[in-house]
Amino acid sequence: MLESLGELEKVTEEVDLRYVSARVAASPKALWFERVRGYEMGIVSGILGSRERLAACLDCDQREIGRAFLHKLQNRCAPVMVRTGPVKEVIKIGDEVDLTALPVPLISQLDGGPYITSAIGIARDAEYGRNVGAYRLMIRNERETSIDLVSASDLKLFYERAFKEGKSLPFAVAIGTHPALLMAAAHMAPAGQDEFELAGGLAGAPINLVKCETIDLEVPADAELVLEGELLPTGWTEDEGRFGDFTGFVGPLKWNPIFRVNAITHRRDAIFYALHMPDEVDYLVAPPLEGSGWQALANAGVTATAVYAPQAAGCNFNLYASIRKRPGEGKNAVLALLPLKRVKHVVVTDEDVDIFDPADLERAIAYRVRPAQDIIVVPGARGSHLDPSVQLQVTKGALAPLTAKWGLDATIPEGADLAEYETIRYPFRENCSDMASPVAAAGIDLAEQIAAYLDAPKHFAEVLAHFGATSQRDIVRAWGELRKAKRLGREQRTGRYVLQNTAI
Repeated sequence: MLESLGELEKVTEEVDLRYVSARVAASPKALWFERVRGYEMGIVSGILGSRERLAACLDCDQREIGRAFLHKLQNRCAPVMVRTGPVKEVIKIGDEVDLTALPVPLISQLDGGPYITSAIGIARDAEYGRNVGAYRLMIRNERETSIDLVSASDLKLFYERAFKEGKSLPFAVAIGTHPALLMAAAHMAPAGQDEFELAGGLAGAPINLVKCETIDLEVPADAELVLEGELLPTGWTEDEGRFGDFTGFVGPLKWNPIFRVNAITHRRDAIFYALHMPDEVDYLVAPPLEGSGWQALANAGVTATAVYAPQAAGCNFNLYASIRKRPGEGKNAVLALLPLKRVKHVVVTDEDVDIFDPADLERAIAYRVRPAQDIIVVPGARGSHLDPSVQLQVTKGALAPLTAKWGLDATIPEGADLAEYETIRYPFRENCSDMASPVAAAGIDLAEQIAAYLDAPKHFAEVLAHFGATSQRDIVRAWGELRKAKRLGREQRTGRYVLQNTAI
């Protein structure tokens, strides 16, 4: 699909893996490297690197990805078990496993090593059942990776339970899946909700699953590649990071568990998906967050007209919404949006503001916000350890990042004179020759014709348009005659001209 849209470029010459990430970062399109020196697999990267590409996946306009996400989730469907699938074409177990054979690029200059970034992790818990999430994996050696389990997640809960019992946690990773699976995994759905079912709704068809070879878990049958193994009961003891995260900043060194890989299955012609940081992760989480914004506003009884999570803030920390406001709903909307996920900064505007246009949003903040009345600050709220302003020291223990959240009611204040918010529009941007009247008839004064036209209040531009076949200089002279005769009055609120008497 991306190729047909002109959004994918095939790189046919052989490339060195070292240069892949920099080339993806510089490309306006997704890149498919067909030949990577020293590796049997090719690489694709950047496939979700813009709102337009993500919108193609959801079959909608890029401004509607949040609403499309919500709509598709209403039609979720259970996954289907199949006997086999393309991911089973090649099977390697035990000593045949070699993670260094995978073309995993170094993405960021300060990363601790090559990172698998497109990993969809699958685990199961006796109480909550199956969980699917998105995790990063740093290659350590031929059989092991680190996995980041510092932040709160279902997988962290599952692992803590197994760790307390001194047991490994069976774990599988799918690489190269439909973006619907990536979005469902990144959605942070409530514990106990099957993300494969959510992905079926997003994809518009059930997800086909196959049994793993060495553990009791199910994985996507049409993935490019699957890693099977266990999270070892070593706890948070091994170095992991640094890593260039979705924030655009390089995170700190952490201490995390180990994923030991005991089997690899893949397609015969597998392509390794190197999800590019930070843009692909940012755009990936935009639909779930924007969808949550639409839902939160609806729950608050507020009619939204647009919701936008900007990529510059990782599609996580800033959230903008425009609403069809009734009195007081600007602040109600702010309060409805602030509790969402990692959101730290909310701006709510009127529906006439294009929140996707930074200049339009800046104007709303500049001219509609009264700081003493319209800024809401909530101290001591849940934050994210990935926000460097939190300044939370990363240790081997649990993290409890707290921050302040703040919101701007950038809607026009109640009771304001709306005439003062009429924006500049330039006259005659379109050809108005069809609005022109003939040149003034012989013997009839132009000033009198203008006076007759002012049978209802008019702006000066309307006069110029109506007498389009007459030069503006002649119109201004006739206008001056009306002024001298004190024939012209004004509407106080709109500034339109009215006729004050009937004779010159």
